[in-house]
Amino acid sequence: MLKPEQMSLTAHQHIQKYLESSPNTAISKEELNAILRLSQHLRVFGLLSAAAYVNQTNAQEGKVRSRILLVWKSLLGQLIDSQNLPSEEELREAIVQMANDEPAKYMATWRKAIILSNHWNFWARAYSA
Repeated sequence: MLKPEQMSLTAHQHIQKYLESSPNTAISKEELNAILRLSQHLRVFGLLSAAAYVNQTNAQEGKVRSRILLVWKSLLGQLIDSQNLPSEEELREAIVQMANDEPAKYMATWRKAIILSNHWNFWARAYSA
């Protein structure tokens, strides 16, 4: 588990890693919106729901969904494995397994995601165009 004073640095690393995989050199307004939406989604619906949303394959295709997918997959994936980002399905499966087999770890990871989301929002704004 991360110490409170490490959260901002970790969030900064997550945003940096996302930017490395992004064709943009700065966070666009749409990407910033996606990061803010992730923060809200984590608070209202939870970590499992966010991972399921990333893994959804249904009629919700479009610009908004594709923008959200890239950002959420990167940030949530880094919670699971910061070195090798899991695929959408691996992300969902890892979180489902954690929720079923290790509920305390799931709750701690969800709490960590909620705390990190404030820092993700800060750093995304700092790197926005």
